[in-house]
Amino acid sequence: MKAKIYNIPFSQNFSDVIANNFLNEYNSNPLGLADVVFLLPSQRACNSLKESFIKAKGLKPTLLPQMVSVGNLDDDDLAFSSAFGEVELEKLPQEVQKNERLLLFIKIIMSKPSDFGLEKMSLSQACFLSQELARLIDIVNNEKLDFANLDGLVPEEYSTHWQETLKFLNIITSHWPAILEERGLIEASDKKNKILLLQSKIWQETKPKKRIICAGVLASYPAIKELLSTVCGLENGAVYLYGCDKVLSNDDWNEVDDAHPQYELKQLLEYLKIDRFDVLDIVKSNNEMREVFISEVMRPASTTDKWLDIRNKNIKKDALYGLTLIESKDIHHEAIAISLIMRESLETPEKTAFLVTTDRNLARRVAQELERWGVKVDDSAGKPLHLSYVGIFLRLIIKLVEADFDKVAFLSLLKNPLMLAGFDVADFRKKVRNVEKKLWREKSEDAELEKFILDIKNKFVPLYDLFRQDSASFKDMIKLLVELAEELALTTEKSGAQILWKAEAGEACASFIADLYEKSEILGNINPKEFLSLFEALMSQITVRTKFGTHPRLRILGPIEARFSRADVMIVGEVNEGVFPQLVAANPWLSNPMKKDFGMPLPSRANGILAHDFCGLLAAEEVFLTRAERVQGTPMVKSRWWMRIETVLKAMNVEIDEVSDIVYKTVAENIDTPQRSNKILSPKPIPPVYARPRKLSATQIETLMRDPYSIFAKKILNVSPLDEINQELSMADYGSFVHEVLKYFNDKFPSTLPANPEDELLSIGLKTFTEKNFALGKKSFWWPKFEKTVKWVVDVEKKYRATVRKTHNEIYGEISWNAPAGEFKLSATADRIDELKNGKLNIIDYKTGKIRSNKEVKSGFAPQLPIEAIIAKEGGFEAIKPASSEAMTYWQLGKKTEIIEEEIADILEHNLTNIKELIAYFDFDTSPYVCQPNPKHLKEYSDYEHLARVKEWSVVEGEKDD
Repeated sequence: MKAKIYNIPFSQNFSDVIANNFLNEYNSNPLGLADVVFLLPSQRACNSLKESFIKAKGLKPTLLPQMVSVGNLDDDDLAFSSAFGEVELEKLPQEVQKNERLLLFIKIIMSKPSDFGLEKMSLSQACFLSQELARLIDIVNNEKLDFANLDGLVPEEYSTHWQETLKFLNIITSHWPAILEERGLIEASDKKNKILLLQSKIWQETKPKKRIICAGVLASYPAIKELLSTVCGLENGAVYLYGCDKVLSNDDWNEVDDAHPQYELKQLLEYLKIDRFDVLDIVKSNNEMREVFISEVMRPASTTDKWLDIRNKNIKKDALYGLTLIESKDIHHEAIAISLIMRESLETPEKTAFLVTTDRNLARRVAQELERWGVKVDDSAGKPLHLSYVGIFLRLIIKLVEADFDKVAFLSLLKNPLMLAGFDVADFRKKVRNVEKKLWREKSEDAELEKFILDIKNKFVPLYDLFRQDSASFKDMIKLLVELAEELALTTEKSGAQILWKAEAGEACASFIADLYEKSEILGNINPKEFLSLFEALMSQITVRTKFGTHPRLRILGPIEARFSRADVMIVGEVNEGVFPQLVAANPWLSNPMKKDFGMPLPSRANGILAHDFCGLLAAEEVFLTRAERVQGTPMVKSRWWMRIETVLKAMNVEIDEVSDIVYKTVAENIDTPQRSNKILSPKPIPPVYARPRKLSATQIETLMRDPYSIFAKKILNVSPLDEINQELSMADYGSFVHEVLKYFNDKFPSTLPANPEDELLSIGLKTFTEKNFALGKKSFWWPKFEKTVKWVVDVEKKYRATVRKTHNEIYGEISWNAPAGEFKLSATADRIDELKNGKLNIIDYKTGKIRSNKEVKSGFAPQLPIEAIIAKEGGFEAIKPASSEAMTYWQLGKKTEIIEEEIADILEHNLTNIKELIAYFDFDTSPYVCQPNPKHLKEYSDYEHLARVKEWSVVEGEKDD
C-alpha cells in the first residue's frame, strides 16, 4: 500500500491549511471529526491547530478532533486517550518526577566532588550539573543509546578533566537504573519512548478505525520515526510534512548535513524509503518565488559555489515583496522599531503580529516599549519563578535570615508589597518609613518603633535558629520558610496563604514547593548557608506564564512556539550570531568529540532544526528581520543566515537597500527626541535676607565661596543628607580617630612631652580603638598606618615642643561685625593652637589626607587657618589671650609639615576683606545663591548636587551626555 504522506509548503499557514482541508472534507458529516486523531509535536502546536479550526468556523460551536502532543524533548507530558490501548500503557511504572530526579542526582554528585577537581562542591553547582545530567540521560534514552557504550570511549584520548568526568559518569549511569528500579520508577523520557513504541505496536496489531494524522512531527529520534512509519502504514493514517524542499537538485539534496534545515525531513524520508518528489503538496505554494529564494539562501555549504549561477534561475524580485531587513544601532532602538511595527499593526482591524526571538532581553524590552501605548503583550516564554513576586518575597526572607537581620536586607523585605505581618496597609507602610528615617538613619530612640521591629524579628526565631546550625534538615527549612512567609504576608482581611498562593505565580510556586517538600527527605541535612542558592536554582527551572490580560492580536514567541503559528506580520528579532542561531553552551559531562564517539547528536543538529523554523518564518507574507549592531556596547556579528540572505541578494543583483527599512529605524531613533530643547539653567535661589544665615563656620565660609547653593540648602532650607543605614567606616573615620588620640595626648601633656611619648600615644590609640569597637578588619588595616603616624608625630614634636609654652586642642572661637543686614558671626573650631614661648601663636591643622596649598591659602580659597588666626588675633578664643600668629601650619600626619610664616598679616587682611565682602554681597535680596559659580574651584564632594540637578544643566554645549 502506498504511504499517505503529504507536504504543506513553507509559504502556507500550516495549521490553517490542515483545519480548512479537514473542515471541507467533513463538511457534510461534522460529527465525523470526532473520529480523527491528530498527533502534533507540542502542546503549542495543538493550541495553534485548535485556534485554526475555531477561526475557520467563524467562532461558531465546533466539534474538534482529538489532538495529542507526541512531543519532543521540550514536552513535559504525553497522554494518549483510551482509543490508544490504555490498558497496556497502565502496566508501565510511574515516571520519576523532575524534583525527585534532581535531588537524587545532587546527592550522588555531592558525594564525590573530587571527581570534578574540587575539594568541595556547593549545592547550586551540583544542581546545575544535575540538570545537565538529566538532559544527557533524556537524549541517550531518546536516541536509544546505551551508557554501557561509555566503556568504548578511550579515556586516554581526552584530557585529565574529561577522563575523571567520564569515570564519574560511568558510576552514576551504572547505579541509576538500580536506584529507579528500587523506587519502582522509570525515566520520563524512557517512558515516553516505551509509550510511543507500544502505541506503534498496538496500531500495527489492531488497525484502529479512527483516522490517525501525524502533522508537523519531525523525525527527532528513533521512537518518533517508528511511530511515523506505523501511521504511514495504517489504512486510515497519514503524515503531513511542513516545508519539504523540492527546489534543490538531487545532487544538492545529497549534500544536506545535520546543520541544514531539511536534514530532519531527509532522515525521515530515508527511513520511510520515500522520495521527496513523491510527497504531494496538498495546497499550492502561496509564494513560490519566496520558497525558491529560501532554498537558495539555505543551500548546503558545499554547494554555495552555485550562487554564481543564480541569475540563470530567474528568481523574480516578487520573491522579496514583504521581506524587510532592519539594522538598528543598538538593542534599545531595535526594541522600539519592533514595538512600532506591532503597534502599527493594531491600526488594521483583526490584523495580528508576532515577534519571534530567542533573546529574552529583547523580548522584555519590546514588552516594556509596548506599554508606552498601554498594550500588554503575551510573552510565551513567561518568567522564571524566582523572579516572580512570590519568588522574590521568599528569597528576601531567606536573605534576611542569612544576613543576620542586616538593616538593608531588612528594609528590602519590609518594603516588599507582600509584607504586612497582620497590619493595616497604611499603618504598616507608615511604620516602615519611620523605622528607616528615625531609627536607622537619624539614629533616634523610639520605643514604639523598636517594639515593632522586635515583634517582626520574633516571627523569624524558628527559621533563624535553624539557619544558625551547622547542618539542618532540608525539609524542615522548607516547612519553616513557608510558615513564616504566610505569617509575614498576613493582612487584616486575608490569611497569608490566600495572599501568596493566588494567580499564576502563586499557583506555580505552591505546586513547586509542595512537590519539593514531598521529595526533600532525599537530601536529608544540608548546610543552611547553601539553602538560598539551591532554592533559587530549583525555582529558576519553573516558568510562570500570564494567562489573562494580554492583547489578543500580539504575541512574543520562541522559535518552537512559533513553529506552526502564523500572524499577518511576523517579526524575527535579534538575528545575530550566537542569538539566532543560539550559541550552544559546553556540556559539563561530555565534550563534542566524546558525544560524536558515543553516537549522540551534535549541537549543529539543533541549529539545523532552528534553521527549519527560520525558513518557516522567512516564508511569511509580511516578515521583518531585525538585528542590533551593538548590544550593551558590544559589537555583534550578523547571523550566518542574515549573511546568506545578503549574499544571495547580491548574486541576484539586488541592492540591500531595496529590502532594508528606513522608516521604522528612523522613527525609533527619534521617537523620544523632544520637539524643542530648552536650555536648563543652574538654580539661583534668592531667599529673603531675614532667612539668610547670620553665623557661619570657617568650613561653611569656604563652601559659600565655592558653592553658595550648598549653604542655601543646608542653612536656609534646613536640608541635610540622611545617614546611610549601614554606615561603613571610611578614611574620614580614621582621621577622626587620629584627631581624638592627639587631642587626648596633648590635653594630658600640654607643655612638655612625657619620657616615652610613642608608648603613650600607642596606649591612648589602643584604648580609643577598644572604646569605639572598630571591626577587627579595620584595626588590622588601620593600626600599622597609625603606628607610622605616631612615630612621625613623636619625631616632629621632639624638635618642635621646645618652642611651645602650651597647647590648646579642639578649641572653639568666634568673632562678629556689623554687616549690611546686621550683626554677623564667624566661628571656627581649631584642631590645635599653640601658645609659643615668644608670646605668639602657631595655628595647626591636622590632615590625614592631602593638605591645602600655600597658593589656595593666600588667594582666600582655603580660609580655615586664616579665619582661626583672625579669631585668635581678635581674642575670640576664650582660653587664649589676643595674639598675632607667627605661623599657620598643616601637619600632613605621617608625611610632612607645611608652614606658612611669611606675609601672614597681609594674608589675614586679604582673607578678612574677602569674607566681609562676601557676607555683604549675600546680605542683599537680589544676590542669588548660585550653584558652582566657578568650575575651577569646585568642592571635591557635595551633598547637594542631586538637589541642584547639576548633571542636567552642567553638560558642555555640543558634548553628548553618554
